[in-house]
Amino acid sequence: MATTVYFIRHGETYFNRFARLQGWSDTPLTAKGHDDAVKIAKVLAPLKIDYFFSSDLKRAIDTAQIIIDQLKFPNISHPTQKKYFREVFYGSFEGHSNEEGAIWASYLGGKRFRRIGDLVAEFGVKKAHDLLKQADPAHLAEDSAELDQRVGQMLDLFASLPPESNVVVASHGSIIQYLATVFGNRDQYENPANGALMKLIIKDHHARVAGYNQFAI
Repeated sequence: MATTVYFIRHGETYFNRFARLQGWSDTPLTAKGHDDAVKIAKVLAPLKIDYFFSSDLKRAIDTAQIIIDQLKFPNISHPTQKKYFREVFYGSFEGHSNEEGAIWASYLGGKRFRRIGDLVAEFGVKKAHDLLKQADPAHLAEDSAELDQRVGQMLDLFASLPPESNVVVASHGSIIQYLATVFGNRDQYENPANGALMKLIIKDHHARVAGYNQFAI
């Protein structure tokens, strides 16, 4: 018996619109971001949802609350917030353009890249985050060892739920991409769109990706 988890990337924010690294920083949902949440709520409407989690960052909480308000669950009024569902922390690069972070890390990788996505495509998601930590002047950006620890905490939570539960998690693009790479059967996954979902099937602390960057269940 397995647990099904639907990870949803939060709706568009202003930093998303301006192509800035957001990480643990926060900017509000745009009008489109609100609509992103409403649209994915309609996708989730046919499901019986047993648990609804979010990261403790406002953009994820707001996205989750919009969905909950739209669907009017009889047993869920607010998302349960967990810190380990947060976005990847980018340290000194927080708030900077996507391009700036990629260029700093490029020097360590021996090539010049213009976006974090290009860095991931070249080195893989784990190595890319390791390079970003090394390139961060404060060395506070999260690397793969720190992210793997968070992945373990997530699996522990899901394993504690009753079998055959349907779970929704409002989370963030880079951490969802990281999870997909850890559990998927291919090396690279693109960063998911705002409001898109990833479907994980989890059993006995093992997970597989059953859908990624989708707007349908």
